[in-house]
Amino acid sequence: MEEVLKNLTSEQQQKFNQVSAELKYLTDTQWKAVYGLCPMTQDIFNGIQLERLKIGDELEPTALEVFLKYPEFALPYSDCLEKAIETLQSDTGTSENSAIISEDVYEKIQCVVKESFPYIFN
Repeated sequence: MEEVLKNLTSEQQQKFNQVSAELKYLTDTQWKAVYGLCPMTQDIFNGIQLERLKIGDELEPTALEVFLKYPEFALPYSDCLEKAIETLQSDTGTSENSAIISEDVYEKIQCVVKESFPYIFN
């Protein structure tokens, strides 16, 4: 197995890493929807995007592919996320252009997102 992994091209290695992250972090239903094995829904779409926010860069390629592939789900997700962040900004006095987000503000962002998408986190 190690020999096979050593001989992968850069593109193959990236795809291998992407699939590994998908299998590690996505639910079975989310993974199937990414690959068209079951229909993508707004709930599944939101879950993938929110998991990306939680996990970080490992899921970026998958989340971006899904975001671009399903614009009909991207707009409602973006609207809800934007409202959640606006609510947070008005509650904390954090400006839109603030480059530095303190840990407590980041935790509040997570709470607001969880409140905005409760069905994903329950």
